[in-house]
Amino acid sequence: MRKYLPGWFAALLGAMALVASLAAGPAQALPEEPAARTSAAELFFDVYSMTRSAYVDTVEAGALIEAALEGMLQSLDPNSMLLTPEQYSDLRIQLDGSFEGVGITIGQREGWLTVISPLEGTPAYRRGVRSGDRIVAIDGGTTEGLTTDEAVSRIRGPQGTTVNLTILRPGVIDTLSIQIERDVIDYPSVSSSFMLTDSTGYVRLTRFSEDSPREVLDAISALRDSGMTRLVFDLRSNSGGLFEPAIDVSDIFLPAGALVVTTRGQAVGERSYYARRGVLFEGSVAVLVDGGTASSAEIVAGALQDQNAAEIIGTRTFGKGSVQSLSDLGDYPGLGHYAVKLTTARYYTPSGHCIDRTLRDDFLEPGAEEDWGISPDYEVEVPAIDAQLVTRLEEDASFFDFATRYTLENDVPADFWPGEEVLAAFRQFLDESGFEYTPEEFAASQPYIERALLREIALRVWTSDAYYRVIAPHDEYIQKALQVLQEGS
Repeated sequence: MRKYLPGWFAALLGAMALVASLAAGPAQALPEEPAARTSAAELFFDVYSMTRSAYVDTVEAGALIEAALEGMLQSLDPNSMLLTPEQYSDLRIQLDGSFEGVGITIGQREGWLTVISPLEGTPAYRRGVRSGDRIVAIDGGTTEGLTTDEAVSRIRGPQGTTVNLTILRPGVIDTLSIQIERDVIDYPSVSSSFMLTDSTGYVRLTRFSEDSPREVLDAISALRDSGMTRLVFDLRSNSGGLFEPAIDVSDIFLPAGALVVTTRGQAVGERSYYARRGVLFEGSVAVLVDGGTASSAEIVAGALQDQNAAEIIGTRTFGKGSVQSLSDLGDYPGLGHYAVKLTTARYYTPSGHCIDRTLRDDFLEPGAEEDWGISPDYEVEVPAIDAQLVTRLEEDASFFDFATRYTLENDVPADFWPGEEVLAAFRQFLDESGFEYTPEEFAASQPYIERALLREIALRVWTSDAYYRVIAPHDEYIQKALQVLQEGS
């Protein structure tokens, strides 16, 4: 419903910001003179009163003020917003670690509502939603002008209900329509940990919660008891989470006193965060990252890279280098319980690099327009695929439907891999369902098809840990990490 704001409304929102600061009492002095603030407040109330009395339709006061506040915050950056009573309730549920939805983390990228990453094992993950997908409509309604949290509110819903996402995927001409059944989303921070070789362990961290530092340290301690001297630390598709746990996770790998990250903001000033405990794991470390690695995960990757505590392997990360603070505004009679999520600082890696891709052009240094995210020390090239074919297979839920039938009719051994027999059964399944493709298209996408079949079949019968044990020998990122760690020893 909300479109990009015209200039006159942007001015109104600026006045609204001053009104709000006058009412709440500013934390520090505003640069405007008192007369200017009073004039701006008068401007807002003049336009507000005129709109209430003269607009062609009756407009509720609460709705008008709420729209002004939402627009004001939306004009700042994609992560600042007013939380309505419904959105605030949703956020509290999410912070509890269990909620009902589809299991994706989304953000703004180049003006588009974009999937940062699907959460492993969730409905969205199993329907083939990918990092980088642009959500252009939700249940047929455009996402133009929606904030990230407004979109989350529309996508989330009761278990068993469905939501339809219209997706524009890079490299695919037509939009995709993906219907997803909502479910309870509840998952640990560390989704997998095991020994890759006699001396190399693997730990996958999917998000940053209060329990993340303990879970990572427990996993490392258990693997060290099994002979681990080198670690592959997987932060792929980790879209972040809480800020402080990122400091504590970095602390596991850094010496006491090492700088982890610095935050800067006009209200909070500059603050640096340092490792405190000393190195808790002294072996060689390789950190895996990709385009779904964001926020707190980028803090860890940036700290370990700049402090020469790890080799970073993969592709450039998402580039969310800002910190949001949540302020509970309390109850307003007749309106409900509101809160504000406001970007209060940007963070900088130990070398002083700000990775945030939402920076204003006038903030960037010349030539730094593309200098966002964490650049890996070693790039990973994944096999090329026929994007049109695999997109149609995911959109038609071919992998999902085949896996459902396959697991009902077959036992899945512990060392299962979709070899030629399974691929032949899948081709027969496609032929019977009338799905059209050429042998050349299938052959060009076979690596992706094998992993997609493993994903769907494994998630029905195995734990996440078992799945990663089986896929590790076929995972280019993990194999590159093993090579780098071996060469560095």
